[in-house]
Order: sequence, then structure tokens, then C-alpha cells
Amino acid sequence: MRILVISDIHANQAALETVLSAARGEYDRVWNLGDTVGYGPRPNECVEIVREQAHISVIGNHDWAVLGRPGISVDDFNPMARQAVLWTREQLTPENRAYLDSLPDQPVEPPEAPDFLVTHASPREPVWEYILTPGVALENFAAFTQLACLVGHTHKPAIFRWRLAVTMAREGERQTATVDQLVPEVGKEFALELSPTQRMILNPGSVGQPRDGDPRAAYALLDLERMTWRQERVPYPIELTQSQMRAANLPRRLIDRLSFGW
Repeated sequence: MRILVISDIHANQAALETVLSAARGEYDRVWNLGDTVGYGPRPNECVEIVREQAHISVIGNHDWAVLGRPGISVDDFNPMARQAVLWTREQLTPENRAYLDSLPDQPVEPPEAPDFLVTHASPREPVWEYILTPGVALENFAAFTQLACLVGHTHKPAIFRWRLAVTMAREGERQTATVDQLVPEVGKEFALELSPTQRMILNPGSVGQPRDGDPRAAYALLDLERMTWRQERVPYPIELTQSQMRAANLPRRLIDRLSFGW
């Protein structure tokens, strides 16, 4: 089974549709890692696409804030993100709001892939924590037992590889865990080689608002049979999304940043 892994769409319909078109024929199911809305100009359209196509979807912190759920306040966001959240609240239809409200806020174990876990931010703090460093990743490997966890939230593609080395010392067997951070090469298959002594946290990056200096939409293809991960990027009509954002009077910096991928 082949999985299209998407995350952080952020109401960018042009980017989402471009990703789905670019990946057509290469996947059997879609896993969405959250933050379907927030920042962007087409929240209802993106939610409706996800409702139709995603087999697994989890809630992200922007989705949560748009719903007004306790635990995350709009005051936790910077002024531009706050403005986008409040605007999105006014736009969502009752049906799309109900769909977002139905999404799990705890990590999900896909029935077709019991060795995997799916969440938005981290297995330890599923909605809010950023896994940006090997140190934070190391702490999170202790929070789940599966061989791999898929996360989004940072808007940066990454692979964190946990390895357990066993050595002999005078006092007996010694186990040492280390974590490497890898930047996946676009278009190249990465062999996961998962085992009890090699586990991974995988981040496909952001569909709708990349923050790694590359403005192209990011996604990944996970082949469960061959156990490979392939990072992909695809250019999309950024100017279309920006014109839609201007029409909605969304903050200028949110509009401009799409051109630069930050």
C-alpha cells in the first residue's frame, strides 16, 4: 500500500490541488497530519477536499484554535496568525467546523500500518510541540512504542533516526541511544529499515506554507510494502493564493512569505 502523506495545508487550495495532481497514480490512501486551515484563504474548500480524500486525518493547533476549543487561545498566536484564525472562524460552514471538531487530538495508529503512529506535532504533545532538534526528538522516542511516527507542525521536511547501540562493558551490557537528523533528498527514495534498534520520526513538510526556504509545496510518499519514504516538492501557482489572500484582507506578511518559503 502506498500512502500520500500531507500536512499543514493551511487553507491553501492551489497548493493542495497541485500536490494531489502531481501525486496522482502514486498512492492508494491519504494521511493528513493536521492544520488543514489557518493562514490561508480557502478554508472551506480545503476541508472539503480532505473530507473527501483523506483516509486518516488528525487535528492541528490552528484547527483547534479556529474551533475555539479550550487549551489553545488565540492569544497564544502571533498577531498575524491570530487575525487569520479569527477570519477563518467566520468563514467555516457548520459542516466543515463539525468535521474539524471530529478529528482526533491524540496520536492515531493506522489499521493498515500498526508499526506507524500519526499525529500533528509530536507523540508527547500531539497538538503543540515542535520537533526541530535531535534532543527534542530523543525525548519523544520515549513517548511511543511504534517503529515510526509521522508528524507535521514545523513546516520543514525532516527525518529523525533513533538508533540503539549495544556494547559490552565490565558491568555488563550497555545500551546507548542516539538520534541523527537527516534532510531527505527530494525525489529520492529513503529506505526506512525499521527495527527495534532503529526507529524514526518522519516529517513531510508543509503543503500550504513551507518554512525551509523552498516555496514549493512539500509532501511525501510512503510505500508500506517496500518500506520507503520519498520526499517530494512541487511548484504551485503561489500568485493565485496570494491574490485570494489579498481579497480576504489577510495580513501582508502572510501573503509575502509564500514567495520565499519562510
